[in-house]
Amino acid sequence: MDVIANILMALGLVPAKDLSDSMRQSKTLTTMVIVGIILFGIFILFLFKMAGAL
Repeated sequence: MDVIANILMALGLVPAKDLSDSMRQSKTLTTMVIVGIILFGIFILFLFKMAGAL
């Protein structure tokens, strides 16, 4: 498991715990993450709609 953690750290992909700690301190970051998740969900729904329209 340490190998996977080291690879993630080398790629700059910090664990979600660090993100949640940062989100507790920053309202702007919290807003950006929520908006990003919503936009990503809308994009996925759009792709499914387009795939179904073929």
